[in-house]
Amino acid sequence: MSRFFTTFIYLWFFVLCCLFCLWVLSAFLVGDAEPELAILLFPFGFRIGLVLHCPKKYWLAVYSAEWTLLAALFRFYLHIEWIYLFAASFVSLSILSFAYDYYKGNQWNRLRVIGLVIIVVSFSNSFCYLLFYDDFSISFLCSVTGSLILVPSCYLIWSYFFQSSWRSLTVDTTHIPSNSNNRPFFLYLIIFISSIVAQINLPHELQQFAPFCLAIPIVFLAFYYGWQGALLATLFNSLALIAIQETLGLSMTNLFLLLSAQTLMGLLLGVVIQRQRDLNTQLSQELNRNQKLAKQLVKSEEVVRRDIARELHDEIGQNVTAIRIQASLLQRVSCVLTMHHYAQKIEKLSLNIYDTTRGLLNQLRPKALDDLGLEEAIRQLVSDLEFGSQQIETSINYTVEDKYLNDTLSATLFRICQELLNNIIKYANASKVSISVFQKMAGCEHKYYLIITDNGIGFKEEDKRHGHGLRGIQERVQALGGNFTITSRNAFQKEGAILKIELPFI
Repeated sequence: MSRFFTTFIYLWFFVLCCLFCLWVLSAFLVGDAEPELAILLFPFGFRIGLVLHCPKKYWLAVYSAEWTLLAALFRFYLHIEWIYLFAASFVSLSILSFAYDYYKGNQWNRLRVIGLVIIVVSFSNSFCYLLFYDDFSISFLCSVTGSLILVPSCYLIWSYFFQSSWRSLTVDTTHIPSNSNNRPFFLYLIIFISSIVAQINLPHELQQFAPFCLAIPIVFLAFYYGWQGALLATLFNSLALIAIQETLGLSMTNLFLLLSAQTLMGLLLGVVIQRQRDLNTQLSQELNRNQKLAKQLVKSEEVVRRDIARELHDEIGQNVTAIRIQASLLQRVSCVLTMHHYAQKIEKLSLNIYDTTRGLLNQLRPKALDDLGLEEAIRQLVSDLEFGSQQIETSINYTVEDKYLNDTLSATLFRICQELLNNIIKYANASKVSISVFQKMAGCEHKYYLIITDNGIGFKEEDKRHGHGLRGIQERVQALGGNFTITSRNAFQKEGAILKIELPFI
């Protein structure tokens, strides 16, 4: 508890100092005409960014520091209606409390929430301003400008310090080379300084086009670093615009419009570039994965062909040779008993050929799958694996109509079920096995599911990574656009495993 109060006091003092400094800068930009607008510019924007990235238990420190600043300013500007600022502060508390629950996930979701919060809070600030003043546009412009500059900046700082993976500096890490590339940043500084010099030295008739020179550094950093680089460029450009506003002869409204426009343009440009870059990276990863899957499929095909060739050579070839020898001997003998003996050997060898051929054909394409359908093929598989004779209780729940299944789906589900049931027989040491095959509608398409559970000994995580059979199943499912998950229930102090296959309609 003492740690909480210490953090609370430090945070309150830090926020109060930051808000006061930002108000001084805002008051310089706004001027003495309307000092209450200075609160809407940078202090309120900083508060939004700070609250979104701060635990709720510390919100009181942030808001109490803001209310302290408002109360102190009220003593110096008694003629100003400060009530609307307190009202806007209280209204923003409910808005941010609602948005805070959705402010999570990846950076794209967070940026969307930031954009919506800036718009909603700016409107609420402007409506509160309308209670005592008539100008809605200038209050909205102040709120949007300060929020666009400071809220993404707070997110950038928060993500850098709290979302990045930091490695401890030890003796083992000193030899690792740094990946920093300062060349784009130095090039940006050269372009930035050149644009400032150009703006200052342009002829008077071209002064209106001077701010557009600042777009060049934004595009440059956005290309290299995405929206983060664009944001940094807009911050530098904002400082430059503030510093040379008198040289350019910019009014307060034009300055705020330029700040908002260049910040919004930079962020949107950076988001588009980074989004495109992320999509290209994902596409490259998918292409690499598809290449690996194609190689694995070719390898699997060659393995199957090699196994079939070995069976044909070792089993069928030897049996056919033995039959020829037995038939040749049968032609040379006249004893009935000897003839009967050779005839039995020929019959036995013929049965071996039949069994071997049947096994190879079943390996290539299960006959039960074509004759009886997937459900009966699974039941036949359970019977062939002799689950009953091994005292393994099996339950099958099949709720898919075969008319909705094609050959690819049926064969894939059967092969996966065959591999998983073989693994259960070999390794699980289970006494109960449950097999469920069903389908669901996901949006506008059918999804097919195969779930197999057992009460065996489970498995370790490294067994899942090193198992060739499970890896082959995962690659086959991914190649068809499905999902494969396998979990051991040992983590919950129970026995067994759960294997779930999800396949789209192919």
